[in-house]
Amino acid sequence: MKNGVLEKLEEMEKSLKLLRGKVKKEKSKTVAKKELRDGAKFLAEKWFQEVENDLRDISEICGFQKETIDKYHEFFLDLLKISTPNNLKTRYESILKGLCKSFRQDLILPIQSSVIDRGGASFNILDKMFTNIKDPKEKEYMEEAIGCAKKGFLRAAAILGWCATIDRIHHKIEKIGFPHFNITQAQMASQQQGRFKKFKTVKNVNSLNELRTELFDSEVLWIIEGMGLIDSNQHTRLKSCYDIRCQSAHPGDAPVTEPNLFSFFSDISEIIFKNPKFQL
Repeated sequence: MKNGVLEKLEEMEKSLKLLRGKVKKEKSKTVAKKELRDGAKFLAEKWFQEVENDLRDISEICGFQKETIDKYHEFFLDLLKISTPNNLKTRYESILKGLCKSFRQDLILPIQSSVIDRGGASFNILDKMFTNIKDPKEKEYMEEAIGCAKKGFLRAAAILGWCATIDRIHHKIEKIGFPHFNITQAQMASQQQGRFKKFKTVKNVNSLNELRTELFDSEVLWIIEGMGLIDSNQHTRLKSCYDIRCQSAHPGDAPVTEPNLFSFFSDISEIIFKNPKFQL
């Protein structure tokens, strides 16, 4: 996502400078040319429709201050307002000067630096996602996963992150009790209609070790939905996280990108580690 925003900002900077140069060449006191007014309107609308929201989405990972984005919001709002006929040339020059003066320093350079560091600073936000983890071993494992992300080892981060996630799920099942887990499997497998009609797995387990070795993670996700620990939407999101883990572990053409990994960590944080149903 950062690269896409960066391209839009660099194009925006170039267009603003071009418009500023054309306005400077105007001889009259007011800007009446439709070309210039339409150009100002186009750039302002592009900012509001395509750029500003994306900037706010990545503001925390790129170190943007809210005040910085708000400043450019006001500049582009003023640019939109003066795109009506016969506004003063001096007003155009003042607004365009304000936009161009620190545009690169304020908006482009922070994104460029966060792209160059391959995500190290960007992934600092992950530290805040898992502050509720209290178990020292689990915390150490998740810190290692986040450390991989910060170093640019995205696939390793996904694998470690999923291992921590499924381990928390396993321990929650153990706490609830394997008899309930086994009964749920049988009930789901007996259904002839509804959401679980295609579920046919019945593998009775009586220990954590059996749970880890006898059932695939994808099967466990179905069963914890049947137990009421997650709903169908949460199941779908966790299955996507598991897919990223599998794509990371087995080489293929599907890349694991920073946006993939942010989504992955956000989902496991909200659905599992911050979910009261999975507290131990």
